[in-house]
Amino acid sequence: MKIKVYSLILFLNSYLSGLLVPVLSLLLLDKGASLSNLSIILGLYAFTVIILELPTGIIADVFGRKKSFCLSVIVSILSLITLLFGRGIIFLCFGMMLYGFSRALASGSFDAMFIDYYIDNYGKDKLHNITTRLSVLEALGMSAGALSGGFFPEISNTYFLFLGTYDLNLIVRIVLAVTVAILSFAFIQETGNYEKEERITLKQHIKNSSIIVTKSSTVICIFISVFSTGFFLSSLETYWQPHFITLLPGNDSMGLLGLMAFLYFAAATLGSIGSNKIFKEYKFDPKKMYVILRTMLAISLIFTALQTNVPVFIALYSSIYLLFGMASIPEGVILNSEIPNEIRASVLSVNSLIMQIGGLTGSLLYSILINYISIPKIWMIAASVVLVTVAIIAKKLLIKRSEISI
Repeated sequence: MKIKVYSLILFLNSYLSGLLVPVLSLLLLDKGASLSNLSIILGLYAFTVIILELPTGIIADVFGRKKSFCLSVIVSILSLITLLFGRGIIFLCFGMMLYGFSRALASGSFDAMFIDYYIDNYGKDKLHNITTRLSVLEALGMSAGALSGGFFPEISNTYFLFLGTYDLNLIVRIVLAVTVAILSFAFIQETGNYEKEERITLKQHIKNSSIIVTKSSTVICIFISVFSTGFFLSSLETYWQPHFITLLPGNDSMGLLGLMAFLYFAAATLGSIGSNKIFKEYKFDPKKMYVILRTMLAISLIFTALQTNVPVFIALYSSIYLLFGMASIPEGVILNSEIPNEIRASVLSVNSLIMQIGGLTGSLLYSILINYISIPKIWMIAASVVLVTVAIIAKKLLIKRSEISI
């Protein structure tokens, strides 16, 4: 029963996150932002997440993950209320900084609780099941939220003329966030003891976490690989739409953009489910499986970059996300099997932070390279970075495994 409630909370939280995905920039413009300061507002959001990602993960481990997650929902409600009633750049900047703070608080805290509960009840040998559940529920929630969020402006303009075009997105999200908060306060129970007398200091927690992470070559390998994930995803998310448009025969084919967005969400979800089934049926070693899937992902990205035929491009582009979804399962199994329960939220926050740094690094590099080379060549560079990191982690993961076997 508790797994079902936790799953519902995760799905609802992912759904409400997806509600603003298709309209966020338009919403900010409608609330008084301009094209010139839109990047400043969104940049403040990203900067807030990056700066607070690690500290909030440590706070979740030390003071309680339930408290951290519930606080994130409350802060997100405050940010949405600010965006709903505020106008002008000052209110928008403040609202988006609160939004970033809530994102940082939520990162890793709920996942860590869910994983700890699952390990305590089913053991670490079933990690692939909970990793798949987390991945699939998050993808389904985000895709459902993004899909429905695209319809709310039209509904608002038709039936709620007293509201702003994008206010219904905010109102629905506030209602759902309150629901998530109530469910979280009522049903979430932590296995860890966070009573004052049991609590270690922040300084000691950071010291303990650093020692554990730096001594684990496996965790470091995953961090290296995750950096390349942010690096290559940044190239895809930034340039797939302008590149895809150049491949279309005419403007009457623009509806394919929506199809593409649906397909890569669906492909990532199917990849996660398929990877879990492979684990169950064939008992593959997660490290070997991870190396193979990451290699296939990079190769698929190269073939996509070389393709000019629209149907084949769609198929290859979807295959990238299929392989990405498949690789996320062994990645989660490898990482979580190496992390002690008491530092799980901290390490997951670091993992998320490293991916964002990889994405930011890629964005800065691509903004320079796009003036000199084509989008397909940028994708090949991104694929090369993935292949280089695969070579590095394969040497560490697989050789280490073979030495243990000997």
